[in-house]
Amino acid sequence: MRLIQNSAKSITLLVCTTTIAFICASLAIWQYQRSQQKTNILEKLDKLSEKGVLPWHQLANLPKEWLATGLNVSLEGTLAPQFWWLDNQVVNGKVGYDLIVAVKPFNSSRWWLVNMGWFAGSYQREQLPTVNLPQQLSLNGVLKVNDFEGFSLAENQNEIVQGQRLQYISPQLASELLNHEFAPYIVYANVQSALGVFHYQVINMSPDKHRAYALQWILLALAALVVGGAIYRKGDSNE
Repeated sequence: MRLIQNSAKSITLLVCTTTIAFICASLAIWQYQRSQQKTNILEKLDKLSEKGVLPWHQLANLPKEWLATGLNVSLEGTLAPQFWWLDNQVVNGKVGYDLIVAVKPFNSSRWWLVNMGWFAGSYQREQLPTVNLPQQLSLNGVLKVNDFEGFSLAENQNEIVQGQRLQYISPQLASELLNHEFAPYIVYANVQSALGVFHYQVINMSPDKHRAYALQWILLALAALVVGGAIYRKGDSNE
């Protein structure tokens, strides 16, 4: 009977140790793959930067693999009367808003969304920042292609759009609000062109950080195997 109990404990220990080690190793592989992806993105952005600033109308002439977040583009056109404040944007520990405008480039049928930078918010939520916008705009900025919709607890459009205040913005949402076709991008006006504070980061975590996390998970996997082996040997010696 005791032999059966010890055998059951050994099997349980083996399963637990193997499971923990497998999970940690899987997370290490995932972090390493993320580091490789980030490295590829950075290499791609380096190649894109060699092209300098690309006029918006030349985007259609580029191969799809070149059309990536981080491309520097120039844009000039007329502004829509409607603009929005993107809510809950944190810069340097302070909460504020990103100014979002709609620009219709000259000789274009589509509108573009442009993030004109960050403005500090006030303690009174009802009071939005004030800004004077020109009728026409000429700027350089950084292109963002995907991942427009951030986390939001809003369940319907009335909660997403509260007057000039938005919980998130995307070309699709802007198209619904203004009843115009929008290009599937957002341009973040650069430091020289932004009216507020430019704070957009193409990559939030460097490849080195992902590799460091991968190393940590590998060490945890090895630690699980070592601890499991030590417990097994200790139990074996007590028999």
